[in-house]
Parts: sequence; structure tokens; C-alpha cells
Amino acid sequence: MKFLVAIDGSQVSQKVVQKVLNLAIPCKAVVILLTVVEPIANYYPKVMMPTGDWVTWQGTPDIELEKTLLNSGQTLLDNAAKTFRSAGLECVTKLEIGSPRDVICSIASTETPDFLALGSRGLGTVERLMLGSVSDYVVHHSSAPVMIVR
Repeated sequence: MKFLVAIDGSQVSQKVVQKVLNLAIPCKAVVILLTVVEPIANYYPKVMMPTGDWVTWQGTPDIELEKTLLNSGQTLLDNAAKTFRSAGLECVTKLEIGSPRDVICSIASTETPDFLALGSRGLGTVERLMLGSVSDYVVHHSSAPVMIVR
């Protein structure tokens, strides 16, 4: 069996790791840990020009910030991988850059896991409508069965 586990460093993702660990041990599943780092450009504000056009402010790229984010993502993956490996499970880590919801679905499509696990922020209806929900998107667009942990 193969499990894809998307983690982001939140408390909920720690619960995801523990839940998947409990499921993976009996069947000796291969675990693929995935962390997705959003591009820094996604954090730049959009500005309305006097013409009415919306443009994204393009400052100089902050290479050090990008390195820090990627290093933090890799550290997160390494720590979670230790949990699975110490239980005798095979574990692979993947650090990707992009939109989390799209990357998770893409990796699920290429890796074809038996199931995909991720956490939920527990957004209400209005918040989910305004902010969007990664878990909601993945449930509706993933090619693999999805387990959401709260």
C-alpha cells in the first residue's frame, strides 16, 4: 500500500501524521510525505492602477526568504519522516513549490496512492467561500481517496 500525506507544519498536520502512522504500521505502507511551499509572488499585493487594471506588485525577489521557506519545508518533512522510519516504514519526502491544492492533486495523480491524507483548518461556510479550502478542493479534484483529519 502507498499513502500520500500532505503536511504544512500546523498542529492539525501533526494529527495527520499520527493518524496515518496508526494506519500504515499494520499494512506496512510506503508513505510519501508532501509539503508545498507557495511561491513568494503569491504574497505580493495586487494594486489597482489609475486605468482600473489590477497588477501584481513585482518587487525584487527575496532569495534569502525563499531559501528560508524551502529549508523550513525540508526540515518539516525530515522530522515527520523520522516518525515513520522509526516505526520501520519506508518513507519518501517531496518538497514542491506551487499552489498547495493544485500540487497535491497533481502528485496524487502521478504517484497513484491508495489514499491521500491531509488536515483541515475547520473553516466555516463563509470563510471557506472567501478564503478557499485546500482540503475541500482536494476532496473534489483528487484522483485518490481522501482522508481529512481535524
